[in-house]
Amino acid sequence: MRQRLQFIYIALSAFCCLSLLTNCSGAVSPEEVQKMEAAMPVKPVAPPKQPRKLLVFNLCKGFKHGSIPYWDKALEIMGKKTGAFEVVVSGDMAMFKAENLNKFDAVCLNNTTMLGFEEPELRESLMDFIKGGKGIIGIHAATDNFYKWPEAAEMMGGQFCGHPWGGGGTWAVKIDDPEHPLMAPYKGKGFKVNDEIYRTKPPLYSRDKQRVLMSLDMTEEATKKQAGPEDTDIGISWVKSYGKGRLFYCSLGHNNHLTWDPALLGHYLAGIQFALGDFPVDTKPKPLISVGKETEMDELFEKIKKYDYGQSRAALTEVSDKIREAHGSRAELIKLEKNLVEVLQSDATQAGKQFVCRELSIIGTTQSVPALSTMLTKPEMSDMARYALERMPGEAVNEALRGALSKTTGKTQVGIINTLGQRGDKKAVGAISKLIDSSDALVADAAAAALGHIAGPEATKALAAARSKAKGKLRLVVLDSYLKCADQLASEGKKSEASAIYKELTSEPAPIGAAALRGMVIAR
Repeated sequence: MRQRLQFIYIALSAFCCLSLLTNCSGAVSPEEVQKMEAAMPVKPVAPPKQPRKLLVFNLCKGFKHGSIPYWDKALEIMGKKTGAFEVVVSGDMAMFKAENLNKFDAVCLNNTTMLGFEEPELRESLMDFIKGGKGIIGIHAATDNFYKWPEAAEMMGGQFCGHPWGGGGTWAVKIDDPEHPLMAPYKGKGFKVNDEIYRTKPPLYSRDKQRVLMSLDMTEEATKKQAGPEDTDIGISWVKSYGKGRLFYCSLGHNNHLTWDPALLGHYLAGIQFALGDFPVDTKPKPLISVGKETEMDELFEKIKKYDYGQSRAALTEVSDKIREAHGSRAELIKLEKNLVEVLQSDATQAGKQFVCRELSIIGTTQSVPALSTMLTKPEMSDMARYALERMPGEAVNEALRGALSKTTGKTQVGIINTLGQRGDKKAVGAISKLIDSSDALVADAAAAALGHIAGPEATKALAAARSKAKGKLRLVVLDSYLKCADQLASEGKKSEASAIYKELTSEPAPIGAAALRGMVIAR
């Protein structure tokens, strides 16, 4: 029995050694280098303030990742291609002596493991380097260090304590800070990644101590299935200030193929340039909204859905207050806007939707446009949708309004015409000018008035043509809008063109003729 156990132990040891050798084996192939070069950003995210040197340190005293030579090469290519920094790769602890370390602007711990920095001189040198204003970058296993050096573990923002999300699986990642400059490569969209994700538990890992940029998305079934009872927040990437220095860490980097992932490389470039001191970003910690608070918000918006005129406005006031408080955080406003849009897309009361439209008129962006555009053609909701859209910037709003123009009639169509006019949408001139001939007098008047607000060559031409055939009240509206076009030309310095229109209109009875005469005098 004892011999059998010894045999099993020897076999397991051999297997572990073989695995270790396999992970460390082989250089990066020419084909893989080509993939890295093709995926690499072509320019820095910010111009270097001075020539930068990055120490890429790859010594392991524990498990050695097979991706280490890949990241060594990827960072070398990144530095050369973008011109953002020069890379020096080393595994010699002597590089952390002050006389050597001070030649660099930042240190990158490339999947280092079990580093202890037993020599007090080296500990002091590294801490002076960081706290004095330099940078440190951690790739994947960089949190598998400093088990007997609490200050350095605190600096890193977390320490390895397992990886139930193994490198053979694919896991969901959510973007916690979509507006943060370091997250620009992901364009605010969560993603799935085939990699090994490190668990770093509190109290070392804490959103109160660092700004977490992305984390595991526990709403995805396969990702959540691997989590333990305490795995409610698994940070993947973060930044923090430490003394006068800067730290950037990302857990992604176990699997080789990530060294030719364009989004991740862009994320690393931005993080490295932040650590080097060339790309200042916000490192203020943002605590995670607890499940309780999320539930509280859900309940609040449920009350909005059921609100009706004459009822208590307490829930409405609370939402308005939260929107006002969130104005310093674009990420929070995006979340609130999403909640408001969900109310519009639900079976909420008309009163609830009217409240939502008022709030969207203040914070609404293009993400609100699809939901609001479906309301434009519904007579009972069109006015409230227009109220929200009229103040929103962007061509998407104009497109939605133009799309609804031909699908509506009567007062609903009049409202859309008015909004297009107020927004000065020149692309709508062709469709609006045709409506001057509408049999609906309100529509015809609105079309003529809108052309005056829009002005410009096409609107002016359409009004000149309408002047010869319009009668009654419509004629007065056409003449007034034609006069506004002349005023616009005069304000743009096109005095001869403006004077020509003023001259035409001086023959019209007051008040149009008098206003035209005054305009002619001013233009001259």
